[in-house]
Amino acid sequence: MERTTIKALTTCLACLVTVGLVNSVGAKEVIPQLDRTKLPGRPVKVAAICIGFGGEHDAKLTLALEHLHTAGQNGVDIACLPEEFAGTDAEPVPGPTTKAVARLARKYNMYVICPVREQAGDAQYNTAVLIDRQGEVAGYYRKVFVFWGEGLHLSREGVKAFDTDFGRISILTCFDLNFPELWRQCDALDVDIVFWPSAYGGGSPLNAYATLYHYYIVPVGAGNIIDMTGKTFETIEKPNSKQFIATLDLDRAFAHYDFNREKVEKMLAEQRGEIEVERQQSEEDLAPWWLFKAVKPGVSVPALLKEYKIETLRAYQHRSRKQINEARKAGERI
Repeated sequence: MERTTIKALTTCLACLVTVGLVNSVGAKEVIPQLDRTKLPGRPVKVAAICIGFGGEHDAKLTLALEHLHTAGQNGVDIACLPEEFAGTDAEPVPGPTTKAVARLARKYNMYVICPVREQAGDAQYNTAVLIDRQGEVAGYYRKVFVFWGEGLHLSREGVKAFDTDFGRISILTCFDLNFPELWRQCDALDVDIVFWPSAYGGGSPLNAYATLYHYYIVPVGAGNIIDMTGKTFETIEKPNSKQFIATLDLDRAFAHYDFNREKVEKMLAEQRGEIEVERQQSEEDLAPWWLFKAVKPGVSVPALLKEYKIETLRAYQHRSRKQINEARKAGERI
């Protein structure tokens, strides 16, 4: 019997074992997912399932499925598993592992990022598979900077952006941390969140990337979920010791002080009770930026900024880079 067939059979057993474990505990009250029509901003609930890299396939898959049950019961919108969490035996996509995970994605109406070692024809990749709320494969990211000795092929596809029903995300994996150009590409793709399945925690470089590029980062190594300000979340739900859940507001936006002071004053005066400044320049934080958030359901920060002709910080940086480089190429003054 071929290895893939054996894995498929044992995966089915793992699913049955998991169902038995969950049912034996008794019915748990399921927390409904966020109703964005009744909440300010654009909230999304994310889960980092930090059960570690590698291990024996069936045992780790069973553990992952238990955690996905927990995430689903806690109203999570998107859960991310660690890099090659179920071992390093290669399998196709879709394959036994992704199919088992997809069943729970569909059951709980949540996205799941499921990293596997992918067999694609004669090639093998370290691949993070995005499964949508219907349990379908919505996309994949193949690790760009494979670590020395992994014995895997190198992705030629680069960084990708995936549009979900709550926002735009990218995925980078483990050793990719060390290559700033990948993180800048995520910024260029205008993503809201970067998920980072890994074999370790990552530490302060992740905080630096979040500060520079103004996106959330969800590392799946040590549970250190990072805000778009660059600060690690202090308020985290922990349904167990290996699962970390946070609610992110993807509607928040930065704007630079340059050229915007009068426009911002006008907006805040006319839209009192709709939008507020969450953070601005202080002695502690000398970055000349405002951070805005909506305080009323149905209010969009980006839409209000556009109405008052206030560029977001990201748009300002992108435009400035493009236009200044064009002037440089043309030999013009600015």
